[in-house]
Amino acid sequence: MFSLTPDERKVILFILAASLAGLGIDFSIKINSRLRTFVVAETNIAKININQASLEDLIFSRCVSASLARKIIARRDTQGRFNRLEDLKEIEGIGPKRYEKLEGSFFAQ
Repeated sequence: MFSLTPDERKVILFILAASLAGLGIDFSIKINSRLRTFVVAETNIAKININQASLEDLIFSRCVSASLARKIIARRDTQGRFNRLEDLKEIEGIGPKRYEKLEGSFFAQ
């Protein structure tokens, strides 16, 4: 059907093998959280000011779900600005482990 040269066959085979390897790695990362921490590069360069972050900023940061972002905004609206980042611990759904993750992404000022 196709008349391919040996070099063209090698290129096609390489592309298929690389694609399958990428799919395998992607699948492995999705099912194994320990592998994710090893393979996925850290992308957060700067911390976000928790007192100025919008709902979208909170949602797009790591470790903050949409419902938790709404709780953070609601707490900020009712009780005022966060004087220190530890005030996040008062919010339902933020325990010690979650706080550790948030501490790396946010600051209070």
